[in-house]
Amino acid sequence: MPAATKQVVFLNRQQQARRYSTSVRTIVRWGEDPRMNMPPEYDFNRIKKRREDHLEVWERGRIKSCAPA
Repeated sequence: MPAATKQVVFLNRQQQARRYSTSVRTIVRWGEDPRMNMPPEYDFNRIKKRREDHLEVWERGRIKSCAPA
């Protein structure tokens, strides 16, 4: 029996903004700021999207980097 494959989900900027309770403009700024180290965007016919699984990894990395020493 073949291994189950997880479907790749892409979130557009508006969906990302809702996920992080912020504005679309903030999502754009975060993507432009190399210090934020956001995952790459993919262009779907001029609609910018990021992979949800990449965002989840990014989120976990942000939590670790913000944790008190």
